[in-house]
Amino acid sequence: MAKARDSGKVKRSAAPPRPPRRPVAKANPAPAHPAEAPRDVEARLDELSRANRQLKRKIFDLYTIFEISRNFSAVLDYKTLLDSFIFTCLGQVGVMRGALFLKESVDSREFRLAKVKGSGVMPPPECGFPEDTRLVHYLSRLNRPVFIADLSKDLISDREETVCGYFEGGMIVPLIYKTNLAGLFLLDEKIAGGTLTQDEIEFISSLGNQISVAIENARLYEGEKAANEQLWAAQQQLVQAERLATLGEMSAKIAHEVNNPLGIIKNYLLLLKRAAADPQKSHEYVEIVSQEIDRIARIVDELRKFHRPSGVEFTFLDVREVLEAILALTSRQLQASGIEVVRHIPHDQLTVNGNSDHLRQVFLNLILNARAAMEKGGRLTVELQRQDTRVLIRFVDTGPGIDEEIVPKIFEPFFTTKGESGSGLGLSICQGIIKSHKGSITFRNASPGGCFEIVLPLVVKHKRHDEE
Repeated sequence: MAKARDSGKVKRSAAPPRPPRRPVAKANPAPAHPAEAPRDVEARLDELSRANRQLKRKIFDLYTIFEISRNFSAVLDYKTLLDSFIFTCLGQVGVMRGALFLKESVDSREFRLAKVKGSGVMPPPECGFPEDTRLVHYLSRLNRPVFIADLSKDLISDREETVCGYFEGGMIVPLIYKTNLAGLFLLDEKIAGGTLTQDEIEFISSLGNQISVAIENARLYEGEKAANEQLWAAQQQLVQAERLATLGEMSAKIAHEVNNPLGIIKNYLLLLKRAAADPQKSHEYVEIVSQEIDRIARIVDELRKFHRPSGVEFTFLDVREVLEAILALTSRQLQASGIEVVRHIPHDQLTVNGNSDHLRQVFLNLILNARAAMEKGGRLTVELQRQDTRVLIRFVDTGPGIDEEIVPKIFEPFFTTKGESGSGLGLSICQGIIKSHKGSITFRNASPGGCFEIVLPLVVKHKRHDEE
């Protein structure tokens, strides 16, 4: 029976082996103090906040430098620019005082005190930094601000040490323009105490580079301004010299013109003596003498008014009447010289806008010139013609004429063909008068003799509507 029970039991197979268990990583042990993790985060946040504040400060400084530089570029007055720069630096970094040392000129060999601002004891005006010292060469190569206390004693001369003594707790900022040292800016210690921060030093350094450019631009402007002022002064001297020359020329012209009526007065006084028994002729001669004296007075009055010029009074006048009057005035002289006068003058009124005294002066000059050209007598033809809106006045003599080579020069002042007896001003005066009347005067050689032609604009009177 026992065997049967044993044979009836089911035989089980063996179980497969289990894989080895992976080691389980142990968790970090809990911190001894739970507040240590927040402290690390807080420190990191503080660090990031400081960096953010520094970046904001740099951005603000850069923006401030940009705005200040733009304002500096707009300032062209040299003294105003220096004041603005020093006040800006003192206000931005809060220092007690500052001094700016610049060259007085391009050829200067020393940086002299140009401007000082602030409170406290100031350096004297005569202090400065010679260009060829070890300190100046060192600052030029360094090209960045340096604290005065950090400078080696063997770099500073006795004179420079005296200047630096006024800013013992501050620093020196080299001002560089195109790799060259343009100036030195000395800053004192801060009002609130302590030294300048790195951000403040960078701000001053950047601003110093900008002000170097602005100072050079202002100097160039000041130099150009001074050159323009010198040019203006030279021009004024030339104007004054020209005015004096004109006064001398005008005086010579006046003297020349006075001689003509004086000659007429002299002749008529002689005639007056001979005609003493004839009241009518005496009255006529006295009237002519009186007119010529009045003309002399007007000529002298023009000279007196040279420095107080007034406009010449122009009126509508009949040029035919002016011409007839001057021919009547010179008829006796021409007759005495053996000169026949031929008139071609119309009876129609020819109105021009002019000054009768000045036109009389021109006509008299041309008639007397014709008489001088015909020493042995001859014929003077005077013509008056209307040509559309102009009037032509022609004086033709039978003299020898003028060489073609010198015809272009006859209207130049002081040019004469009469030698010592002529002043060379008569024709120049005539040309000036005719130009003032908006006309022209020319000369051409005739066959025989010479011909002067004057062209003046006529005054054309239009009919009114009620007359049509």
